[in-house]
Formats: sequence, structure tokens, C-alpha cells
Amino acid sequence: MRDALIGNIIRAVKTVGPEDTIGRAAEALRVSGLTELPVVAGGRVIGMVTEALVLGALAAGDSKTAIEQPVSEILSDRVTCVNPYMSVGQTAEVMNDHGMQVLPAVDDYGRYLGVVTRQDIVGALCLTMRPPAVAGLATPLGVYLTTGHLRAGVGDLGLFLAGVGLMVMYFAAFWAIFGAAYLVDKANLLAPWSLWAILVSPPINVYNWMDALRSVMLGLALPIFLLLLRVLPTAGYHAAEHQVVHAIESGEPLKPENVRAMPRVHPRCGTNIFAGVLLFMIIRQILSDDIAILVTVLVLIFGWRVIGGYLQHYVTTKPANTKQLESGIRAGNSLLEKYRGNPAYRVTEWQRIWNTGMPQVLIGAAVAVLVIQKLHLTPPGFF
Repeated sequence: MRDALIGNIIRAVKTVGPEDTIGRAAEALRVSGLTELPVVAGGRVIGMVTEALVLGALAAGDSKTAIEQPVSEILSDRVTCVNPYMSVGQTAEVMNDHGMQVLPAVDDYGRYLGVVTRQDIVGALCLTMRPPAVAGLATPLGVYLTTGHLRAGVGDLGLFLAGVGLMVMYFAAFWAIFGAAYLVDKANLLAPWSLWAILVSPPINVYNWMDALRSVMLGLALPIFLLLLRVLPTAGYHAAEHQVVHAIESGEPLKPENVRAMPRVHPRCGTNIFAGVLLFMIIRQILSDDIAILVTVLVLIFGWRVIGGYLQHYVTTKPANTKQLESGIRAGNSLLEKYRGNPAYRVTEWQRIWNTGMPQVLIGAAVAVLVIQKLHLTPPGFF
């Protein structure tokens, strides 16, 4: 990694202009998380502004007056720049010789490109560079991970099948209810009443016991759906995905014993979004559209964090087996290797959206619905 070019680790950060106020420079430093930032005019680096210079200006006199002064009053015009063709090792030597935390990077014409930080150089030399945040999805084929710019693990087919699987489980949950009703009617257990007829009959103006029974029966589709989520192998991949993401973001080595010790619950779990959508779809079959929307919104607003945590721990994840954990670790190592090779990789906004994996899942879900409708496999009264 010492011979790798720093063009791959240049950061794009918001710069400060010489006419900007010291107050704005202080805010820019805070937001960037860096101790110094380049001052750029006309696309060229003319100096550096540091936390020490800002603090000195604020402490020297009236801070209210100081924050309105231009950065040009305090900037350091002693600037050392690097170019993207320098190696990590060469850049480390420059940083060490000049005692700098941040080095501006410029092209062959002196135009500002971004910065290289001491943390990035140390991470590159130690092979410990990690993305600040990682997202992922569990699929029937394994674990998918992404930084938004880069992706690893299973491909688009796995994501597509994840969407297909969700919709198949959704309809299977309702068919289980209708199947049970059919068996009860077949055995004449509730004669002369027919559970099937109650299920397929639309509610009348006056709510009666049949409508109540219909709501209760359709409501049973939710626990059936959640049970299917739990028992299928995808729940194990889901746990492995969360544990690998926790390990990467915590800086832990991706070894089985380290990953297995990580929590199965993750606060940014994207699967909860689909669970919320499916929750609405199930409630919609029980209640009117307006009431279903209101109930779902109230549930998600006032109890989503609690519900999401319980949902992940007890339903959408289960302890990963060796195969599932290995799938997550392979995806994690592949993502880290790609990130360390090119952490500044740029993509378009559309590519970023595609890399989330959500479009592929939605396409899979839509295709599953269309096929099920085409084959007339939807339960009576749906769509």
C-alpha cells in the first residue's frame, strides 16, 4: 500500500475563501472534522486556516468582532501541496517533515482537487482504512454490502430474489388463512356458517360479528408473515449482514469470533422499511384505506425504534450459521479491499441509488406481484 497513489484517497471537503469570515471558517472546520482547511481563491490554494489560528483570533480580543473578520487576516500562507501522482509513502514523509495534519492536493496546473489527511495516510499504510458507514441487505443468496459508491457481496440477482421472496411470503401468509378456512368448511366444523364466505364477503354498512371475525382472521396473516421471515435462511444472512456492518464501523477485524460477538440489531436497518410497507398492506386488507394509513403511521411514528429493535432481534434475524457468517465476512472483506483501493471513487446520483439495492428489491417485488396476478394466484378480494 506504501506505493499506492494518493489520488485514490483524496477527500473532497468544503473549502474556505479569503473573504469568508472567521466565524464561517470555524463552522467549516467543525463540520469537516479536520483541524485545518485550505483557503482557496480562483481554484488555487493560497493558504491554510487552522483551529489554532481561529482560536488565537477569538481569544485575542472581542470574539463578537473577531468572528466577522475575514479569513485573509489570519490565514497562514505557508502551504505545502501534494499531487495525486505521489505515493502514500512519499506523502507520509512530506506530512512528517512539515508536521501537517492536512495536505491540499492540486493537479499539474495548480488547481485544487481536495485534501489528504494524516488519518487517511496512516490507515493506508496500516491497511486499516474503513468507510465511515456501510449499508447492506440480506438476500436468499447471501449478504450484500455497499458504501453508496462501492458494493460487494451478492449481485443484482440476489437483491431481485429478495424482493420476490418478500412478496411470495406476503401472499403465502394470506393463503394460509384462506387454506385454513377451506379446511374448516370442508369438515363442516362451523356449519351452517362458511369461513370462506365470510372472508370473501365485503363489509356491509353495519359492522357485525362476521366483519369482526373477518378482521381477526385476516389479522392472523401478520404473525404468519413474521414467522416465515424468521424461519427462512434469509434471517440468518440478515444477522450476518448486521454483525459485519457493526464490525466494520467499529474497526474490528473481520474474524468469525469478532463478527459473531457483534449485535444482530442495527439502527439503520433498511429491511424495516419493507416491513413497514408490508405492515400497511396487511392492515389495509383488514381496515379501510384511510384508517389503515392512520394506524400504520401512528404505529411507525410512536413506536418505530422499539418495534424495529424487537422486529430485528426476534423476527427478521436469527443467529447466523457458519455458512451465513462466512458470506457476510466475504462481502465485508471484498468491500474493504475495494474501498482501500479507491476510497474516493465517484458515482452519479443514479448509481448511488442503484447501489443501495432498493431498486432491485422493488423490481423483484413488482415482478412477483405481476406474475402472481397473471397466474390468478392472488387470494380472493385482493387487488
